[in-house]
Amino acid sequence: MGEETTTTMTTDMNTEWSQAADERMDGARKACKLTSYLLQYPDTAWREGLYGVRTAVQSLTDETMKKVLLTFVDDAESVDSTYWQDRYVRTFDFDKKSNLYLTYALYGDERDRGPALIELKRRYEAAGFYMELNELPDYLPMVLEFIAEAPSEDAYGVVSSCYKSLVTITDSVLGQNSPYGPLLEQVLKVIPKPGHVDEEVQDHSAAAQTVPTWMGRGSR
Repeated sequence: MGEETTTTMTTDMNTEWSQAADERMDGARKACKLTSYLLQYPDTAWREGLYGVRTAVQSLTDETMKKVLLTFVDDAESVDSTYWQDRYVRTFDFDKKSNLYLTYALYGDERDRGPALIELKRRYEAAGFYMELNELPDYLPMVLEFIAEAPSEDAYGVVSSCYKSLVTITDSVLGQNSPYGPLLEQVLKVIPKPGHVDEEVQDHSAAAQTVPTWMGRGSR
């Protein structure tokens, strides 16, 4: 075996979309990657990247996911950037349950959040992924990028630790009638619901409750 390689995580994926069709990534992984980009703050660079997102979406075979992503891009492009930025802030910044930081949805500012963040970072590093940006490891776009890129077992470990928070955020955003709600709901439909999740957690998942063969081999 050759030398172990590492991957640097970054949420600036604007330059990758032209190569999306050539990536060895199945539909679920690609959906997570695209959604990771779309959930980032919609600044000027983000808006410029929407054309590449639209191109990459065409290679998806899941017609429902394709429709949701294209509808989102159409909606974002149909309004000015200031209006869309306001929608983003109103969706994610004013409610603990819809905050994009997954451990915050569970713990708020309680002391238990610190160990949860450390454990998540440990999972990234164990898989050979290191955060390049000064960002917390529970930032949902970063989590989705990891799920899209990591080896299957490592990706599933992060899904298992974050699933309940993701359901909480999704339900909150759907309740706001935000354009971001369908994006989050589709992510829950393509990732597997862990077997340990409480029965009272609403089941959005259409994936099997097993180690995710849908994730393939990752791109590490």
